Order: sequence, then C-alpha cells, then structure tokens
Amino acid sequence: MKFRVLVITVLSIFLISCNNGSEDNTSFTEIDAPAEISERAYSFAQLYKQSDTEYHLGGQDPVRAIQIDCSGLIIMCYKYALVDTKYQLLVSDMTANYMYRNASTHITKSELKKGNLIFMGESDSSEVTYIALFEKLENGRIYFIDSTQKDTNGDGINDIDGVTYRNYSEDDSRFKAFGRMRVKY
Repeated sequence: MKFRVLVITVLSIFLISCNNGSEDNTSFTEIDAPAEISERAYSFAQLYKQSDTEYHLGGQDPVRAIQIDCSGLIIMCYKYALVDTKYQLLVSDMTANYMYRNASTHITKSELKKGNLIFMGESDSSEVTYIALFEKLENGRIYFIDSTQKDTNGDGINDIDGVTYRNYSEDDSRFKAFGRMRVKY
C-alpha cells in the first residue's frame, strides 16, 4: 500500500509538471543547485529507501521499478527534485566520477547541507567510484542515503542490498570529497 501511494505521488508530480524534461542545449547558465532543490532530492532518496529498492549496477529506473545503483539514485532524485522548476541537470546520465569531475562544486565537510553529494571510493585509493546523498554530520559521524550491495560479514550473502540509510566516522578514508550538484538555469 505504501509503495502504491509513493508511485501515485511521483507520477502525479510528472503529470502535473509543465517541465517536460527535455534538455535545452542552446544557452544556459550553470549554477549550484539551490538548497531547497538538494533537500527535495534527499526526500526522494528517502522514498526510494521506503520502496524496498534493490541495488543494480547501471540501474537508473524510476521509483516504480526498484533497481538502481548509486549514481542512478542521485540522478533520479535530482530529476524528481527539479520537476516544476526552472532548473535542469547538466547531463541526464552520469557516473559518480563524472559528477565529481564535471557536475559538482567541491565544498568542505563543514559546508555540507542535506542533499549535497558525498564522493567515495576504496580506502586505499584516491579515485571516486561511489556517490551518496548527505543527511547530517553528528557526533563525528556522517549520515547519508545511498544505493549499494555489500556482504559486510563475509558470509557470501549481501546483507546490504539497495537504498539504505547509513553512516561512517567523518574521518573514514572512503570519503574522498563533498560537493553541490551543478544544474542548468
């Protein structure tokens, strides 16, 4: 029942929208997504989490399809958040590394606000391979929503699979950078 209400809500947003999602490549200004857009993106990530979403590499399905990867989650949440606004994503399909290099403004940890981007990667590497949405920094821990698939206890079974709410110590070496999504205006 909760999932059906979610799907109806998301579809209503698109049906009511005057923004048809087409990408206008003529002339635009590139800016940081306003804070209210980032917060809306985070709220859509919460809807994905509540929808029993599964992780799927390369996944970028709408909420109703339930398979999505980390960059697909960010893209879809921002796409939903931009409905009925004057803003558009710079590109409609991006990897975590592409967002890091080309579609974000890098910020410090102290500048993070809900819905901002967390760029991550393996502990022993400086490469960005993963992305999540920031929720809060509290008691030395960074809380975020992401989509992943992990076997955390080594038993061969993924005990994390899909969109989850997690946190790591703010000094965790998996954190590579933080940013604000850039949008067309």
